[in-house]
Amino acid sequence: MDKASFRIYLVILVLSPILFGAVHTYAYTLMALGVLFGSLLLVIRNIKKDPKTGTYQFRFPKTSLNITIIMFLIFLIIQVIPLPDFLLGFLSPEVNIVGEKSLSTSSTSKTWFALSPYYYPVRMSIIRFAVYGLFFLGFSQVLNSQKRIETAIFFILMLCCFEAVYGLIQVYSGSGHILWYKKTAYRQDVCGTYINRNHLAGLLEMGLLLAVSYSAGLSERKKKRKIASRHKTSLRVKLSQFLSGEQRFNKRAIILFSGVVMGIGLIFSASRGGMLAAAGAMLCMSLFFIFKKDHRRKGFFLLFLFLITSVYAIHIGAEYPVGRFKYFDKTFEARKRLAKKTLDIFDNYKLAGIGVGNFRYAYPKYQAAEDKKLFFRFAHNDWAQFLAEAGIIGLCLLLAGISYFVYRTIKLWKRRTDPFAVCVGIASLAAMAAMGIHSYSDFNLHIPANFLMLVAIIAIGYSALRLERHRGRDKTLYRYYTQPLKYKGFVVLCLILGLIFWTGFWTIRHFMAEVNCNTVNNSTLNRDKNPPLKEIKNAIFWDRSNAKYWYKLWVKLNNLEIEELRGSGSQERKERKMKIVKALEEAVRLNPFEAEYHLRLGWAYAYMWHDPEYYQKWLAAADISMDRAAYFAGDNNPYLYVMMGHYWAMRSKTLQPSDPEHEVAWTKACSLYKKNLSLETGSDRKRMIDEIRKNVWVHYPDEAFIKQVID
Repeated sequence: MDKASFRIYLVILVLSPILFGAVHTYAYTLMALGVLFGSLLLVIRNIKKDPKTGTYQFRFPKTSLNITIIMFLIFLIIQVIPLPDFLLGFLSPEVNIVGEKSLSTSSTSKTWFALSPYYYPVRMSIIRFAVYGLFFLGFSQVLNSQKRIETAIFFILMLCCFEAVYGLIQVYSGSGHILWYKKTAYRQDVCGTYINRNHLAGLLEMGLLLAVSYSAGLSERKKKRKIASRHKTSLRVKLSQFLSGEQRFNKRAIILFSGVVMGIGLIFSASRGGMLAAAGAMLCMSLFFIFKKDHRRKGFFLLFLFLITSVYAIHIGAEYPVGRFKYFDKTFEARKRLAKKTLDIFDNYKLAGIGVGNFRYAYPKYQAAEDKKLFFRFAHNDWAQFLAEAGIIGLCLLLAGISYFVYRTIKLWKRRTDPFAVCVGIASLAAMAAMGIHSYSDFNLHIPANFLMLVAIIAIGYSALRLERHRGRDKTLYRYYTQPLKYKGFVVLCLILGLIFWTGFWTIRHFMAEVNCNTVNNSTLNRDKNPPLKEIKNAIFWDRSNAKYWYKLWVKLNNLEIEELRGSGSQERKERKMKIVKALEEAVRLNPFEAEYHLRLGWAYAYMWHDPEYYQKWLAAADISMDRAAYFAGDNNPYLYVMMGHYWAMRSKTLQPSDPEHEVAWTKACSLYKKNLSLETGSDRKRMIDEIRKNVWVHYPDEAFIKQVID
């Protein structure tokens, strides 16, 4: 079964980058299910009958990443478990505030909240992290010989060369397409089958490091050379040795050439972060070689590789990618501002974070005014984003896990003398260094294919360091936890199978929901962004925890209410309005971060004028929703302030001028209108002035009131 798992892993490893980096639902679903199926086969294989006792035993790989995988999965699970008030108040006081704003205004029951206000993104993070963890445990287990390690390296290098060559053909042929998708950005840059050049750069920098380490590891072992020099050999043996040496030279030449191709692709991706990350990781690798007496000359090989790459690049013409460094300060300033605002989230959620995956929903409240009308899904700094999402506890777990793995790897690496183990074994640390550097200015670790590739190279280095040769044969020596299938062993088996089946179950349900109503950005397939009502309901059936489905349900119901019920009876209209309210209440309950959800819910309450309790119940609920919308609005969407201003202008007219609340409502309207005008510029500002003037005139046909707002 390990052969089948090995092949499945290789297919997934190659397909994931080709399918646009596996950023779209169909691609990362295929990736996840492939990894889970391969892992399931290995779990079955690891159940064996002990010939001595006749009892069944289960074995589990004992690696230096086990504790990191387990602890981080537990941490993610804790982020979505409702906690008592006293514990939540200690870990994250801000979550209580956000949680209370997710409750319906008619709710009187006391509720426990989880550390993550929005459950859905954390659940997706658990799925992906489980896939990466299972892939490492499975892939490192099937890399049980040098032949398999070299096969995996060969597939990775061929993939990276294909991506680089394909990207160069794209640019210089002027095709403007990535497979069937027409490029809308980075038309001058090498992207391969990735939509973003920086993500191709992330793949190529890892491939380049693997090519360097593998080429260095192909040198003949010193011990073997000494033995050969002591004995006289026949002409036939000498000829055989010469041919085998030529074969080794040819293999190294091919690997060197592949490294040059990847280097050229990296340069012409014009990714400054990718170039700097590759250079920094190369420096780390060369320092490691310097510490090994028998491998110091390989530092010259690294320099030689860089020189060849540079000569090729200069010959082709590297003015454009090199010229991008002229704008480095400007780009760095924008990303520095983004990282700083991301750390503002951390200031409010220091210990346990906002929830892994929740950055894109929480960030608009903190977004800088300079970036208005822009939507950021990632912070362009994985370190800052992870700190905001996981807090101090999550970061400490991550750094402790990485430190332990690096310590164990270096400790074993120092003891090894075999060139293949020494050189290929260091590839894992070099790839981690490259991703660590590149993650300071980009979000490569949020690209499923690149994270999977990083895990694959870590597994290759891990396996190479444990490769032992005995009597002309090589075998990877792993340590396993072996337990009889009673008590502890049975519990461990059930937990692993439970993780595999739970991950597969929710992967399929998520996929089916997205098939009916896509909410994940998918630029490569022309999906309907406004699906029929039936398909939206089907999506909710498959996955109720995605707030966007409920919001789309509101959009569809609201449009139908406008189009179909103009001549309908009051009872039918009331029922439809209640469905609209319930859809928005569910969207707010699931994801309280979205200011627009609160805004739309407030207006939905305000339209319940047919109800006898309109003034006492529904307008009071609308007031609360509008205050919540203002709390989460930030400077991202200026139009939200106009919509809230319209509401409070209307609301002030429902109150008597003598009522103190009248002045409060009008003051809020003026403040919100002025906030919008402070953010808008040019033609947008003129358009907003006209809209505000018209709306205020409807309620207060007096120029004095308009001047209070505009002046």
